[in-house]
Amino acid sequence: MNSGAAEIVRLTGITRVYETYDTETRAVQDIDLAIHEGEYICITGPSGCGKSTLLSIIGLLDTATSGQYLLKDHRVDEFDSYQRAELRNREIGFIFQAFNLIGDLQVVENVELPLLYKGISKQERREIAMDKLEKVQLTARAKHYPSQLSGGQQQRVAVARGIAAEPSLLLADEPTGNLDSRNGEAIMDLLDELHDEGKTICMVTHDARFLDRMTRRIDLVDGKIAP
Repeated sequence: MNSGAAEIVRLTGITRVYETYDTETRAVQDIDLAIHEGEYICITGPSGCGKSTLLSIIGLLDTATSGQYLLKDHRVDEFDSYQRAELRNREIGFIFQAFNLIGDLQVVENVELPLLYKGISKQERREIAMDKLEKVQLTARAKHYPSQLSGGQQQRVAVARGIAAEPSLLLADEPTGNLDSRNGEAIMDLLDELHDEGKTICMVTHDARFLDRMTRRIDLVDGKIAP
């Protein structure tokens, strides 16, 4: 990481508590973390250690119970749900293990979704979406539906959707978890390429094959960052 790189994320004392009528579970606790522009970060650890919870908090899909979250100088922990959604759509892209594509939308329409939320015109949305599909080598499948694609192809569509709006931060939650080894390698090669182009990526994975590709590794144990 370039020591002069801008800070995108700053978490201070982040804790997430889930409560039921008789149980309190601390999914993550006292997390201090900074992510800088251009980093390629891996969050790893055993099942149930809080990896996905932490990624969801960073991605504004979940809210910390306590602590401070700065996203590009915005005090996210003070935002209401509308402000959080607006900032998320503007600054963050997602790649999920289960792809999360919308089945009754064509591939190109799935990629256009983040652009629709930003108010970009129909023609420009289509041009951008086709450009991103070209990047993941799926322009020939633009008019197909997700059910007509293989798992590897669906995840490449998810990558195209994740980068369509040129987010400041790309979050990937077990992006190879539902793929065979060949397709998993192809997705990781694509993420490597995006990082080489300057994308800032934070990925959750338990797959040891990919850990040495990252510029920084964060180990979680029982909801805390291991020393």
